[in-house]
Amino acid sequence: MSAAFRPESPVVRDEDTPPRPQEQVQAFLDSSGSSPDPWSSDIATVRADAREKVLAVTGKPASVASVESIDADGVPGRLYRPTGTEREVLVWAHGGGWMHGDLDTADGVSRALANRAACAVLSIDYRLAPEHPFPAGFDDAWTAITWARRNFDSVAVGGDSSGGNLAAAAALKARDERVELAAQLLVYPVLDSIEDTDYKVAFQQRYARFAGRPGFGSNSYRRLRHIWETYVPDPAARKASYASPLHAESVEGVAPATIITAEHDFLRGEAEDYARRLKTAGVQVELDEYAGQIHGFFEMFTAMTDAHHAVGVAGDAVRRAFQSIHSSEPSKEFSCDR
Repeated sequence: MSAAFRPESPVVRDEDTPPRPQEQVQAFLDSSGSSPDPWSSDIATVRADAREKVLAVTGKPASVASVESIDADGVPGRLYRPTGTEREVLVWAHGGGWMHGDLDTADGVSRALANRAACAVLSIDYRLAPEHPFPAGFDDAWTAITWARRNFDSVAVGGDSSGGNLAAAAALKARDERVELAAQLLVYPVLDSIEDTDYKVAFQQRYARFAGRPGFGSNSYRRLRHIWETYVPDPAARKASYASPLHAESVEGVAPATIITAEHDFLRGEAEDYARRLKTAGVQVELDEYAGQIHGFFEMFTAMTDAHHAVGVAGDAVRRAFQSIHSSEPSKEFSCDR
């Protein structure tokens, strides 16, 4: 399930062979209804539809010792504790294109990660666009991290999709502010605001009728373009490192990274590119690709066996990161010897 790190530039592989979804992916897509186009529907409709679809596939929530509503210096959140005695915390940012998603849609993943990583998980309800464009969501993520550092011994950061973007950006700021993070967990993250990369252009063409869904590739492209325009309305600001982490001048010295990708994901190319940059900069990075999978599978516990496996991979990586921190000399100071 885990792919070896590939140092070459990302490509859409096997261009002469039609891309094939995993069997459970095909069944999921066959049973899924259409979603409203975000560029032509009001935001309340988009949010309600996305919430309904996520909650339909997350399944029965796993048991944890406690779930507590938290005010992290003004950022609403939920703190999950698997035993109640944890001194390490993963700050988790949900996905949703910076426009939808909430504490309920992140509940299943937060519980599963807390149990597997054996740490507390602080799921944050960051501000959403279009009401609150960049840098509001990023600022909320950083505020929650500073709160977590005051209340826990060790802190990691993670997120899926747009939440993965916030996590990667926060890891860059932690490096810049000389704040130590144990790890960054990036699940099919959004990292690059550039629209017409070779990978994205090729994806539109190759995935034109993926899994029997006409327009799959072009709709993915159009959706992501709208998401970026909504989150960062100013085109000049989209290449800022805290908006597009792939465009950071340097990634040297950031926290060790675990990156999870899906084969049939419009974002896979930029995640692979970011992993390559991290490795070249001397950052410890693990890249795990799920063959046959699509964007969003990480939270689909009732539909995808891979979701359970991927949360296991993610949780194990976070647990090892915290163990590594504790096995070394404890310090709150940034170390340039990473």
